[in-house]
Amino acid sequence: MQKRVVIVGAGNAGSIVANELAKKLGDKVEITVIEPSDYSLYQPGIVDFIVGHERIESIKREVSSLLDKRVKIVKDKAAKVSPETGKVVTEKGKEIEFDYLVLSPGVKNKKGALPSWHSEEDALKLRQMIDSFSGKKIVIGYYGIIKCPAAPFELAFLLKQKFPEAKITFINPIAQPPELQKPMASKLAERSKELGIEIIRGAKISTVNVSDKVIQTDDGQKISYDLALIDTPIYVAEEFSNLVDSTGFIPVDKETLKVNGFDNIYAVGDVTNIMLPPKTGAIAHYGAIHVAQSLYNDIMGFGKIKFDGSALCAVYGGYGNGYFVYMNYNKSRALGPSSIFHSAKRSFTSLYWLSLKGTIDPFLEIARKYFSGGPELIKTR
Repeated sequence: MQKRVVIVGAGNAGSIVANELAKKLGDKVEITVIEPSDYSLYQPGIVDFIVGHERIESIKREVSSLLDKRVKIVKDKAAKVSPETGKVVTEKGKEIEFDYLVLSPGVKNKKGALPSWHSEEDALKLRQMIDSFSGKKIVIGYYGIIKCPAAPFELAFLLKQKFPEAKITFINPIAQPPELQKPMASKLAERSKELGIEIIRGAKISTVNVSDKVIQTDDGQKISYDLALIDTPIYVAEEFSNLVDSTGFIPVDKETLKVNGFDNIYAVGDVTNIMLPPKTGAIAHYGAIHVAQSLYNDIMGFGKIKFDGSALCAVYGGYGNGYFVYMNYNKSRALGPSSIFHSAKRSFTSLYWLSLKGTIDPFLEIARKYFSGGPELIKTR
Protein backbone atom coordinates (compact mmCIF):
# COMPACT_ATOMS: atom_id res chain seq x y z
CA MET A 1 0.00 0.00 0.00
CA GLN A 2 1.28 3.44 -0.92
CA LYS A 3 2.37 5.68 1.92
CA ARG A 4 0.71 9.10 1.84
CA VAL A 5 3.15 11.98 2.25
CA VAL A 6 1.59 15.41 2.55
CA ILE A 7 3.80 18.49 2.27
CA VAL A 8 2.50 21.91 3.29
CA GLY A 9 4.26 24.54 1.21
CA ALA A 10 6.01 24.41 -2.18
CA GLY A 11 8.84 26.80 -1.50
CA ASN A 12 12.51 25.95 -1.14
CA ALA A 13 12.19 23.11 1.38
CA GLY A 14 8.82 21.72 0.30
CA SER A 15 9.83 21.42 -3.35
CA ILE A 16 13.07 19.64 -2.48
CA VAL A 17 11.34 17.10 -0.22
CA ALA A 18 8.65 16.39 -2.82
CA ASN A 19 11.09 16.00 -5.71
CA GLU A 20 13.60 13.89 -3.76
CA LEU A 21 10.86 11.49 -2.63
CA ALA A 22 9.38 11.22 -6.11
CA LYS A 23 12.82 10.47 -7.52
CA LYS A 24 13.77 7.91 -4.87
CA LEU A 25 10.47 6.19 -4.18
CA GLY A 26 8.37 6.66 -7.31
CA ASP A 27 5.08 4.76 -7.04
CA LYS A 28 5.80 3.58 -3.49
CA VAL A 29 4.45 6.90 -2.20
CA GLU A 30 1.58 9.23 -2.91
CA ILE A 31 2.96 12.76 -2.60
CA THR A 32 0.63 15.71 -2.16
CA VAL A 33 1.79 19.31 -1.91
CA ILE A 34 -0.60 21.92 -0.54
CA GLU A 35 0.30 25.35 -1.88
CA PRO A 36 -1.99 28.38 -2.39
CA SER A 37 0.34 30.32 -4.70
CA ASP A 38 0.90 29.84 -8.42
CA TYR A 39 4.48 31.07 -8.16
CA SER A 40 7.53 30.22 -6.06
CA LEU A 41 9.77 33.17 -5.16
CA TYR A 42 13.54 32.95 -4.74
CA GLN A 43 13.67 35.21 -1.70
CA PRO A 44 17.47 35.73 -1.49
CA GLY A 45 17.20 37.14 -5.03
CA ILE A 46 15.03 40.00 -3.78
CA VAL A 47 18.22 41.84 -2.78
CA ASP A 48 19.42 41.58 -6.40
CA PHE A 49 16.06 42.71 -7.73
CA ILE A 50 15.59 45.77 -5.54
CA VAL A 51 19.05 47.18 -6.33
CA GLY A 52 18.44 46.67 -10.06
CA HIS A 53 20.63 43.65 -10.77
CA GLU A 54 17.80 41.26 -11.66
CA ARG A 55 14.35 41.31 -13.23
CA ILE A 56 11.39 40.13 -11.17
CA GLU A 57 10.88 37.32 -13.71
CA SER A 58 14.32 35.95 -12.82
CA ILE A 59 13.44 35.32 -9.20
CA LYS A 60 10.11 33.55 -9.56
CA ARG A 61 8.85 30.41 -11.29
CA GLU A 62 5.52 28.63 -11.62
CA VAL A 63 5.15 26.04 -8.86
CA SER A 64 3.93 23.44 -11.35
CA SER A 65 7.17 23.76 -13.35
CA LEU A 66 9.31 22.98 -10.29
CA LEU A 67 7.66 19.80 -9.06
CA ASP A 68 7.99 16.26 -10.37
CA LYS A 69 5.02 15.18 -12.48
CA ARG A 70 4.27 12.43 -9.97
CA VAL A 71 3.57 15.04 -7.28
CA LYS A 72 -0.07 16.06 -6.80
CA ILE A 73 -0.52 19.78 -6.26
CA VAL A 74 -3.50 21.00 -4.24
CA LYS A 75 -3.87 24.73 -4.91
CA ASP A 76 -5.27 25.64 -1.52
CA LYS A 77 -4.14 26.86 1.86
CA ALA A 78 -3.73 24.65 4.93
CA ALA A 79 -6.17 25.92 7.54
CA LYS A 80 -5.62 23.35 10.28
CA VAL A 81 -3.26 20.49 11.02
CA SER A 82 -4.74 17.68 13.10
CA PRO A 83 -1.91 15.33 14.11
CA GLU A 84 -4.22 13.14 16.17
CA THR A 85 -6.46 12.29 13.21
CA GLY A 86 -3.70 12.39 10.59
CA LYS A 87 -5.42 15.06 8.53
CA VAL A 88 -4.75 18.50 7.09
CA VAL A 89 -7.89 20.59 6.60
CA THR A 90 -7.64 23.20 3.86
CA GLU A 91 -9.21 26.63 3.65
CA LYS A 92 -11.70 25.30 1.10
CA GLY A 93 -12.75 22.57 3.52
CA LYS A 94 -10.90 19.64 1.97
CA GLU A 95 -9.56 16.98 4.36
CA ILE A 96 -6.29 15.46 3.23
CA GLU A 97 -5.11 12.37 5.11
CA PHE A 98 -1.44 11.60 5.67
CA ASP A 99 0.87 8.88 6.91
CA TYR A 100 3.71 11.39 6.96
CA LEU A 101 3.45 15.16 7.11
CA VAL A 102 6.12 17.73 6.24
CA LEU A 103 5.48 21.31 7.35
CA SER A 104 7.38 23.78 5.19
CA PRO A 105 4.93 26.68 4.78
CA GLY A 106 7.44 29.45 5.41
CA VAL A 107 6.58 32.30 7.74
CA LYS A 108 4.85 35.66 7.66
CA ASN A 109 6.26 39.11 8.29
CA LYS A 110 4.68 41.44 10.80
CA LYS A 111 3.29 44.56 9.19
CA GLY A 112 5.50 47.60 9.63
CA ALA A 113 5.50 51.23 8.55
CA LEU A 114 7.76 50.26 5.63
CA PRO A 115 7.71 47.23 3.28
CA SER A 116 9.32 44.03 4.52
CA TRP A 117 11.86 42.20 2.34
CA HIS A 118 10.31 38.86 1.49
CA SER A 119 7.33 39.06 -0.86
CA GLU A 120 7.00 40.02 -4.49
CA GLU A 121 4.59 42.81 -3.61
CA ASP A 122 6.99 44.36 -1.11
CA ALA A 123 9.97 43.82 -3.41
CA LEU A 124 8.28 45.93 -6.08
CA LYS A 125 7.72 48.70 -3.54
CA LEU A 126 11.34 48.55 -2.38
CA ARG A 127 12.60 48.69 -5.96
CA GLN A 128 10.51 51.80 -6.56
CA MET A 129 11.81 53.43 -3.37
CA ILE A 130 15.44 52.78 -4.38
CA ASP A 131 14.91 53.84 -7.99
CA SER A 132 13.45 57.19 -6.89
CA PHE A 133 16.08 57.87 -4.19
CA SER A 134 17.92 61.18 -4.58
CA GLY A 135 18.93 62.00 -1.02
CA LYS A 136 22.04 61.48 1.07
CA LYS A 137 21.03 59.40 4.10
CA ILE A 138 20.12 55.71 3.93
CA VAL A 139 19.15 53.73 7.01
CA ILE A 140 18.98 49.93 7.00
CA GLY A 141 17.77 47.92 9.95
CA TYR A 142 15.57 45.24 11.44
CA TYR A 143 14.01 44.24 14.72
CA GLY A 144 13.00 40.88 16.11
CA ILE A 145 13.75 37.52 14.52
CA ILE A 146 14.34 37.80 10.77
CA LYS A 147 15.39 35.60 7.88
CA CYS A 148 19.11 35.66 7.11
CA PRO A 149 21.03 38.06 9.40
CA ALA A 150 23.55 38.62 6.60
CA ALA A 151 20.93 40.16 4.29
CA PRO A 152 20.96 43.66 5.89
CA PHE A 153 24.74 43.74 5.46
CA GLU A 154 24.42 42.65 1.84
CA LEU A 155 21.91 45.39 1.20
CA ALA A 156 24.13 47.99 2.85
CA PHE A 157 27.13 46.93 0.74
CA LEU A 158 25.19 46.94 -2.54
CA LEU A 159 23.56 50.29 -1.82
CA LYS A 160 26.95 51.80 -0.98
CA GLN A 161 28.12 50.61 -4.37
CA LYS A 162 25.02 52.06 -6.04
CA PHE A 163 25.09 55.37 -4.11
CA PRO A 164 28.75 55.88 -3.10
CA GLU A 165 28.15 59.44 -1.84
CA ALA A 166 25.33 58.44 0.50
CA LYS A 167 25.79 58.02 4.23
CA ILE A 168 24.58 54.54 5.16
CA THR A 169 23.65 53.63 8.72
CA PHE A 170 22.79 50.08 9.80
CA ILE A 171 20.72 49.70 12.98
CA ASN A 172 21.64 46.26 14.31
CA PRO A 173 19.65 45.18 17.38
CA ILE A 174 22.27 42.56 18.25
CA ALA A 175 24.94 43.97 20.57
CA GLN A 176 27.12 40.86 20.34
CA PRO A 177 26.56 38.02 17.88
CA PRO A 178 26.26 34.45 19.18
CA GLU A 179 29.55 32.54 19.23
CA LEU A 180 28.47 30.46 16.23
CA GLN A 181 27.96 33.57 14.08
CA LYS A 182 31.14 35.40 15.08
CA PRO A 183 33.29 34.34 12.09
CA MET A 184 30.67 35.69 9.69
CA ALA A 185 29.88 38.75 11.83
CA SER A 186 33.56 39.65 12.07
CA LYS A 187 33.98 39.56 8.29
CA LEU A 188 30.87 41.64 7.67
CA ALA A 189 31.75 44.20 10.34
CA GLU A 190 35.22 44.59 8.86
CA ARG A 191 33.74 45.11 5.40
CA SER A 192 31.29 47.69 6.76
CA LYS A 193 34.17 49.65 8.24
CA GLU A 194 36.09 49.51 4.95
CA LEU A 195 33.11 50.95 3.08
CA GLY A 196 32.37 53.63 5.68
CA ILE A 197 29.04 52.14 6.76
CA GLU A 198 28.07 53.11 10.31
CA ILE A 199 26.75 50.29 12.48
CA ILE A 200 24.69 51.12 15.55
CA ARG A 201 24.76 47.95 17.65
CA GLY A 202 22.39 46.89 20.39
CA ALA A 203 19.72 49.46 19.50
CA LYS A 204 16.20 48.23 18.84
CA ILE A 205 13.85 50.16 16.59
CA SER A 206 10.81 51.32 18.52
CA THR A 207 9.06 53.59 15.98
CA VAL A 208 9.37 54.58 12.33
CA ASN A 209 7.85 57.97 11.53
CA VAL A 210 7.38 57.84 7.78
CA SER A 211 6.00 61.38 7.43
CA ASP A 212 8.94 62.99 9.27
CA LYS A 213 11.42 60.33 8.07
CA VAL A 214 12.75 59.66 11.56
CA ILE A 215 13.49 56.33 13.25
CA GLN A 216 13.55 56.20 17.04
CA THR A 217 15.30 53.45 18.99
CA ASP A 218 14.48 52.12 22.42
CA ASP A 219 17.52 53.87 23.91
CA GLY A 220 16.27 57.28 22.76
CA GLN A 221 18.26 57.78 19.56
CA LYS A 222 16.52 59.60 16.72
CA ILE A 223 17.93 58.83 13.30
CA SER A 224 16.75 60.79 10.27
CA TYR A 225 16.75 59.31 6.79
CA ASP A 226 16.00 60.00 3.15
CA LEU A 227 15.61 56.29 2.39
CA ALA A 228 14.90 53.62 5.00
CA LEU A 229 14.77 49.86 4.48
CA ILE A 230 13.60 48.15 7.65
CA ASP A 231 12.85 44.43 7.81
CA THR A 232 10.14 43.24 10.19
CA PRO A 233 10.01 40.19 12.49
CA ILE A 234 8.79 36.84 11.20
CA TYR A 235 6.17 34.61 12.79
CA VAL A 236 4.42 31.30 12.14
CA ALA A 237 0.96 31.69 10.63
CA GLU A 238 -2.11 31.31 12.85
CA GLU A 239 -3.21 28.06 11.21
CA PHE A 240 -0.32 26.26 12.94
CA SER A 241 -0.95 27.80 16.37
CA ASN A 242 -1.71 24.38 17.89
CA LEU A 243 1.86 23.29 17.12
CA VAL A 244 4.00 26.24 18.23
CA ASP A 245 5.82 26.53 21.56
CA SER A 246 6.70 29.54 23.73
CA THR A 247 9.11 30.82 21.06
CA GLY A 248 6.23 31.22 18.64
CA PHE A 249 7.76 28.62 16.32
CA ILE A 250 7.23 24.88 15.83
CA PRO A 251 9.47 22.86 18.18
CA VAL A 252 11.50 20.11 16.54
CA ASP A 253 14.24 17.71 17.49
CA LYS A 254 17.16 19.41 15.78
CA GLU A 255 18.84 16.11 14.87
CA THR A 256 15.78 14.63 13.17
CA LEU A 257 13.62 17.70 12.36
CA LYS A 258 10.63 15.77 13.67
CA VAL A 259 8.02 17.87 15.44
CA ASN A 260 8.25 17.19 19.16
CA GLY A 261 5.84 14.48 20.21
CA PHE A 262 5.21 13.11 16.71
CA ASP A 263 7.21 10.44 14.91
CA ASN A 264 5.58 11.01 11.51
CA ILE A 265 5.54 14.83 11.32
CA TYR A 266 8.50 16.94 10.26
CA ALA A 267 9.00 20.70 10.11
CA VAL A 268 11.73 22.32 8.06
CA GLY A 269 12.79 25.85 7.22
CA ASP A 270 11.80 29.09 8.88
CA VAL A 271 8.87 27.63 10.87
CA THR A 272 11.06 25.62 13.26
CA ASN A 273 12.24 26.80 16.67
CA ILE A 274 15.89 26.30 15.61
CA MET A 275 17.63 29.68 15.89
CA LEU A 276 21.27 28.63 15.42
CA PRO A 277 22.35 28.33 12.69
CA PRO A 278 20.11 31.31 11.90
CA LYS A 279 17.12 31.05 9.61
CA THR A 280 18.32 31.08 6.01
CA GLY A 281 17.43 29.50 2.70
CA ALA A 282 20.58 27.41 3.02
CA ILE A 283 19.55 25.72 6.27
CA ALA A 284 16.08 25.10 4.82
CA HIS A 285 17.64 23.59 1.70
CA TYR A 286 19.88 21.13 3.51
CA GLY A 287 17.28 20.42 6.17
CA ALA A 288 14.91 19.42 3.37
CA ILE A 289 17.49 17.02 1.94
CA HIS A 290 17.75 15.44 5.39
CA VAL A 291 13.96 15.14 5.77
CA ALA A 292 13.62 13.50 2.36
CA GLN A 293 16.35 10.97 3.18
CA SER A 294 14.86 10.32 6.62
CA LEU A 295 11.44 9.63 5.10
CA TYR A 296 13.00 7.37 2.48
CA ASN A 297 14.84 5.39 5.15
CA ASP A 298 11.72 5.04 7.29
CA ILE A 299 9.51 3.91 4.42
CA MET A 300 12.14 1.45 3.17
CA GLY A 301 12.96 0.15 6.65
CA PHE A 302 16.51 1.48 6.73
CA GLY A 303 18.35 3.02 9.68
CA LYS A 304 17.77 6.43 11.21
CA ILE A 305 19.97 9.39 10.31
CA LYS A 306 20.91 12.61 12.08
CA PHE A 307 21.08 16.17 10.80
CA ASP A 308 24.04 18.20 12.08
CA GLY A 309 22.69 21.58 10.93
CA SER A 310 25.21 21.93 8.11
CA ALA A 311 24.53 24.63 5.55
CA LEU A 312 26.58 26.65 3.07
CA CYS A 313 25.90 30.04 1.58
CA ALA A 314 27.55 32.93 -0.26
CA VAL A 315 27.12 36.54 0.83
CA TYR A 316 27.60 39.73 -1.16
CA GLY A 317 30.38 42.05 -0.05
CA GLY A 318 29.85 44.81 -2.61
CA TYR A 319 32.08 45.99 -5.46
CA GLY A 320 32.42 42.50 -6.92
CA ASN A 321 33.46 40.82 -3.67
CA GLY A 322 31.74 38.15 -1.64
CA TYR A 323 32.05 35.76 1.28
CA PHE A 324 31.45 32.06 1.74
CA VAL A 325 30.01 30.79 5.01
CA TYR A 326 29.67 27.29 6.40
CA MET A 327 27.81 26.56 9.65
CA ASN A 328 26.48 23.61 11.52
CA TYR A 329 25.12 23.28 15.06
CA ASN A 330 28.60 23.37 16.58
CA LYS A 331 30.97 25.38 14.41
CA SER A 332 31.23 27.85 11.56
CA ARG A 333 33.74 29.26 9.11
CA ALA A 334 33.71 32.32 6.88
CA LEU A 335 35.97 32.90 3.88
CA GLY A 336 36.57 36.02 1.79
CA PRO A 337 36.33 38.58 0.54
CA SER A 338 36.80 37.10 -2.92
CA SER A 339 35.38 37.67 -6.39
CA ILE A 340 34.82 33.89 -6.59
CA PHE A 341 32.22 34.04 -3.85
CA HIS A 342 30.55 37.06 -5.45
CA SER A 343 30.25 35.07 -8.68
CA ALA A 344 28.86 32.07 -6.78
CA LYS A 345 26.18 34.24 -5.22
CA ARG A 346 25.25 35.83 -8.55
CA SER A 347 25.04 32.53 -10.38
CA PHE A 348 22.81 30.98 -7.75
CA THR A 349 19.86 33.09 -8.92
CA SER A 350 19.57 30.86 -11.98
CA LEU A 351 21.01 27.66 -10.48
CA TYR A 352 18.58 27.80 -7.55
CA TRP A 353 15.73 26.48 -9.67
CA LEU A 354 17.75 23.43 -10.69
CA SER A 355 18.68 22.84 -7.03
CA LEU A 356 14.99 22.48 -6.15
CA LYS A 357 14.74 19.63 -8.63
CA GLY A 358 17.79 17.89 -7.18
CA THR A 359 19.75 18.06 -10.42
CA ILE A 360 22.54 20.30 -9.11
CA ASP A 361 24.09 21.60 -5.90
CA PRO A 362 25.57 24.98 -6.87
CA PHE A 363 27.99 25.14 -3.95
CA LEU A 364 29.22 21.56 -4.16
CA GLU A 365 32.49 22.15 -5.99
CA ILE A 366 33.23 25.41 -4.14
CA ALA A 367 32.75 23.67 -0.81
CA ARG A 368 34.98 20.78 -1.80
CA LYS A 369 37.70 23.18 -2.89
CA TYR A 370 37.69 25.54 0.07
CA PHE A 371 36.62 23.39 3.03
CA SER A 372 39.15 20.71 3.84
CA GLY A 373 37.31 17.44 4.26
CA GLY A 374 33.97 19.18 3.86
CA PRO A 375 30.86 18.70 5.99
CA GLU A 376 28.95 15.45 5.77
CA LEU A 377 26.25 16.98 3.61
CA ILE A 378 28.64 17.69 0.73
CA LYS A 379 27.71 14.71 -1.35
CA THR A 380 26.16 14.19 -4.75
CA ARG A 381 22.48 13.56 -4.17
